[in-house]
Amino acid sequence: MQNELFLSTDFVEPDLRDDLWRSLSQPFFETTRREDADAPTLEGTVRSRPLASLLIGPTSFNRQQLRRDRRLILQSGLDLYLVQLLMSGAIDGDCDGHATSIRPGDIYACDLARPLAIHLSTGSTLSILLPRERLDKAASGRSLHGTVLKAGLPLTKLLSDFITSLSEASADMEEADALAIEDATISLLAAGLARQVPDRVYDDPVLASILRRRVLEFIDHNLAEPGLGPAHLMRRFRVSRAHLYRMFLMDGGVVTVIREKDSRRPIGNSRSAEARRIRSPRSPMTSAFRAAASSSGHFKAVSA
Repeated sequence: MQNELFLSTDFVEPDLRDDLWRSLSQPFFETTRREDADAPTLEGTVRSRPLASLLIGPTSFNRQQLRRDRRLILQSGLDLYLVQLLMSGAIDGDCDGHATSIRPGDIYACDLARPLAIHLSTGSTLSILLPRERLDKAASGRSLHGTVLKAGLPLTKLLSDFITSLSEASADMEEADALAIEDATISLLAAGLARQVPDRVYDDPVLASILRRRVLEFIDHNLAEPGLGPAHLMRRFRVSRAHLYRMFLMDGGVVTVIREKDSRRPIGNSRSAEARRIRSPRSPMTSAFRAAASSSGHFKAVSA
C-alpha cells in the first residue's frame, strides 16, 4: 500500500474539532461553520494517497462553508487543481464570479489559484489534486475553473468510473504503475473536463486495466439483465467494439466472460435457464409472450 494520510475530527474531543479541521483545511480553504450547521462543531475526514505528483482519496464533511480569497491564494502559493466527484450531499457557491451548483454524481474542477466561496451540505467526495500547469497544458490553455459535468451524461459516467476505479486501485498500486498512470490521468481529466475525450484514451495499458476491472464489476452486478452484452457495455463505458475485444482477448471475448460468469450462478437463476423457461412449449404463457414480445421487437433482443 502507498503511504496513506488518514485524518479525522473523530480522533479528538469535540471541543478540539473546530481548530483541528480548520488547521487541516487551512492550506486550501478558510473553513467556518454554516449558520444552519447540523452539528455544534466542524467535522470531517480526509484520506489521501500519492500517485506520483497526484493525490487521490475520499473526503467527508458536515455542513460548513469554504472560502479561498486572494489573501489565502498568495499566502499558500498552491499551484494545483482540485477535481472532485461528489458522492453525496450538495455544494453551492461562487467560482470567481460564476454561480456553481453541484449534486451527487457531478464532477467539478477548482483552480486553487483563483477565488472560490462555497457552502457544503453534509456529504462526501472523491478528490484528486493535480499540478495546475500540467492540467492547463493538457487542456490546451483552457481554464477549467468552475467546470461542472452533470451526473448521468455519458462523459460524466466515463470519468466517474475512472476516478472511482483509480481511487480503489491506488491502495495497492506500485510506484512504477503510479508513474505510468500519472500522465494518462492528467490527459484524460483535462480532455474530459474540456468535453473532448479522445477516441483512443484507453489505448494506454494502465487505463485499460482500470477500465477492465470496472467492466468486470459491472458484469457481476448485472448478470440478471437480459440486455447485458457487448452493445450495452459499449454504450455504458463509451468504448468501441475493438477496445472491448482487445480488453478480453485472452478470455475468449466479453461474451465468453459473461457466459462463464452466468454459468456459475445458482441453478435456475442463470440467463440460459431463464431463456429456456421463456422458450419452453410446456409453458401456457409461451405463445402469448412470444406474440407480445415479437410485436415490440423486444423478444428478438432477448433471444439474440
